[in-house]
Amino acid sequence: MSNFHGISFAFIASVVGAALLTEAVAAQTAAPAPAANAPAANGPPAVAPIAKRQKRPNKKVAPSVVVVVTNSRAVALTELDATPSGGTLPKAIVSNLAPGKKISVSVATDKSCLFALHGTYADGSNADLASVDLCKDKNVNLVE
Repeated sequence: MSNFHGISFAFIASVVGAALLTEAVAAQTAAPAPAANAPAANGPPAVAPIAKRQKRPNKKVAPSVVVVVTNSRAVALTELDATPSGGTLPKAIVSNLAPGKKISVSVATDKSCLFALHGTYADGSNADLASVDLCKDKNVNLVE
């Protein structure tokens, strides 16, 4: 009989232990814990996480050259246009440059640095310079 009681005591102890473990596991999985980002019942709304910035594609910068334009004439330069060699569309690079003054300007270049320059002055006169290499000659001195 002692064996029978020993087996039944061991059996009962294991059944009780299993029941306790099952209850503990059931208690842990019975109700899900509130999410970390969920708003509280009466609290302010949760702040959404900051999205990572996307890298912007690198825009290719057109090559350019800085040129110093000096008006050595006694008359104001109204406008100086630069037309790329082989191009048809002039671009104004300087406007209203007083006599004796100079200014630095950035001129966009393509494959070639050769430009045709056309200057217009306040007295109605014009000046034209053909095939000026602005990459070599970074100084344009407008003289009479």
